[in-house]
Amino acid sequence: MNVEIVPLLPDGPLFEGAIRAYADAFSEPPYCDPDRGNEIRDRLRGEHSRRSGFRALAALGPGRRVAGMAYGYHGLHGQWWHDTVSKALPRGQGDDWLGDSYELVELAVHPRCQRQGVASALIEELVAGRAERTCVLSTRTDSGAHLLYARLGFEMIAEMPFSAKGALFYIMGLRLQVIGG
Repeated sequence: MNVEIVPLLPDGPLFEGAIRAYADAFSEPPYCDPDRGNEIRDRLRGEHSRRSGFRALAALGPGRRVAGMAYGYHGLHGQWWHDTVSKALPRGQGDDWLGDSYELVELAVHPRCQRQGVASALIEELVAGRAERTCVLSTRTDSGAHLLYARLGFEMIAEMPFSAKGALFYIMGLRLQVIGG
């Protein structure tokens, strides 16, 4: 699918379309969480958009409809995900991957637009020109998204749950010079 990647502003005209695409993507199995869009709306309008290195993007498809969205920011000590993953990794590995990292926090593509290059375009634009050494993320082991990330050069770092009864997640990382040249 031919898409245009544009900045996504939490108070801009594309924002609600991005939240709808996100909610539709995460209402599908294995997530089955149609209310997750509300949580992401709040995070984007709140704390996440104020973090260092924050960048959010929307992918516009035919008719300039939002086909997908992604965002991330610079990972730092004191952020929940960063600290949780850091504690789970051996010290050297944690420092290597998380010491100077860009965290790909969320990526969602509307179900009708999946497997058409939208996610790849969003990721490549999101990390283009980043000054950090690495890009890191987590993805559920039962989602299949790890296959996309692996095709883009992300490596498996670890497998871990984020809660005692929760799903397992792959922690994956990309050395940014792989995409950046």
